[in-house]
Amino acid sequence: MATATQTVTTRLPEFQEQYIADLLASAQNLFKPTDEGGKGLTLPFVQQQLAGLSEGQQKAIQQALGGVGAYQPFLEQAQGAIGEAAGFMSPDAYKQFMDPYLDDVVQRAQDDIGRQGQIQGRSADAAAVNQGAFGGSRSAVLQGEIGRNTLEQQARTGERLRSAGFTQASQLAQQAAGQKLAQAQGIAGLGQLGQQLGTQDINTLLGIGGLQQGQAQQALNVAQQNALAQQQLPFQQLGFLGDIFRGVPALQQQTSQQFTPPPSLLSQGIGLLGAGLYGGFFNRGDIGGAAA
Repeated sequence: MATATQTVTTRLPEFQEQYIADLLASAQNLFKPTDEGGKGLTLPFVQQQLAGLSEGQQKAIQQALGGVGAYQPFLEQAQGAIGEAAGFMSPDAYKQFMDPYLDDVVQRAQDDIGRQGQIQGRSADAAAVNQGAFGGSRSAVLQGEIGRNTLEQQARTGERLRSAGFTQASQLAQQAAGQKLAQAQGIAGLGQLGQQLGTQDINTLLGIGGLQQGQAQQALNVAQQNALAQQQLPFQQLGFLGDIFRGVPALQQQTSQQFTPPPSLLSQGIGLLGAGLYGGFFNRGDIGGAAA
């Protein structure tokens, strides 16, 4: 007995099959050889770039390097002023402030006192002459008293003038020392102020430079992202087209083919034999009936 075979073929519509074929061809074209060396698609490596130092940062560094040790001249000047102040506070510092004409003043004062003493002496002699006692012991005592008073007055005047000169010179030395100390403080303050202002300028430049560098780095990052997006664009397009295909319902078509094999020789022989026997049987019956 022959068995029939049925083959069912399921296919997409022609337009969908063509769509898939074009999609696969587009994907294969991405990797086909593109040069004489036969190499396929090679995506360039998009390196991440780091923005260099900005103009503001470079200026900040230059100013910082140039400002290193800028306070040193001020410090040296301040130290020099402090040294001079210390010199003015030494025990002998007053000497350089003494009035150079003090000795002349003292000498003139003593000369004046001496002349006054001589005048008194002559007056005493004149009085003694008038009294007839000139050259006596009383006159000698009086002259001695006048001479002693003159010397004492000269000593006191000299001491007073020299003491006043020393006091004035000492005060001038102290004033000079105070002025030098104030000068040292002022110089040190200028150096410190200059250092602080320089630091503020450096910080300002660093802030501006940081903004400049950040902007430059952002531009580099955007350029890298654009390059990567450009590389991925063909693949995204293919993916988009594939998503479209997956979103369209498949319109399947089925084709059925039925195959019945021809009868075999054996089955044909048996059939013929059966037919012959059948015919012979009925033929014999007909014969028997006729004979009767």
